Amino acid sequence: MRITTLIIALLCFFHIDAFAQKKVGGKMLKGYDVIYPFKNGRAKVIKNGKMGFINMQGEEVIKPEFDQVYPFEKGLARVENQGLLGLINDQGEILLDPIYDYIGTSKDGLVIITRKGKKGLVKITGNTPEGVEYLVDVRD
Repeated sequence: MRITTLIIALLCFFHIDAFAQKKVGGKMLKGYDVIYPFKNGRAKVIKNGKMGFINMQGEEVIKPEFDQVYPFEKGLARVENQGLLGLINDQGEILLDPIYDYIGTSKDGLVIITRKGKKGLVKITGNTPEGVEYLVDVRD
């Protein structure tokens, strides 16, 4: 009995992608390395080492192209590539390119950013790239 349990455990370990199969929106999703639990209507997914998001229907709404993604708050999410941060909206449009060392949380539409030791300030008045205004620009 112990040997059978050990064999099953080893088979599951070597076929770990079976754990990334999840029924979402009435269909079985496959092809992701990991599917995280839903938060704010989105689930973080990992595919080939890159992260993105799916919606409650299992549709890929943010293509897995980031090293790290953070949960959506008020329709915006921080993303990370090569250790640098950016900001996207819930359609996957990049509001702030991932070039920043730090992006703070939004307070009354204002976001503190830092890049190469310089601090900046961004005003975000909407959920589109046109709603971003650099009050103190540190982009170079």
